[in-house]
Amino acid sequence: MVEALKARGIPAFSFANAGMTLQWEVAATNPFRVSVRKKDVEAAKEILRSVKADSVDIDWSEVDVGVNQDAAPPAPSTDTSPLGTNQWLSGWLVPVLLCAALLWLLWNAFARAPQ
Repeated sequence: MVEALKARGIPAFSFANAGMTLQWEVAATNPFRVSVRKKDVEAAKEILRSVKADSVDIDWSEVDVGVNQDAAPPAPSTDTSPLGTNQWLSGWLVPVLLCAALLWLLWNAFARAPQ
């Protein structure tokens, strides 16, 4: 909306940060606000109505959005070990720590048992 107004010569500003960062404010107020000068309010409303009317008839199946230039193919993995470091940590570290904690609890429980 702001860019459509600016393209037609009406200075406009967007104040959307509060609604985007404060979750509770989204339900209470309109999270997206566009500000224009008082003298441009009616012209801005008319421009936004015409932009909305023009965009209704777009057949998105016919729109060529092009190729994503930023997307790069994934790099081949250089890890030749059977298990990578992350797989080892997630696969063995947690069970080993749990067994160690269980053994410690059992050791303390039987070491303090009355004889």
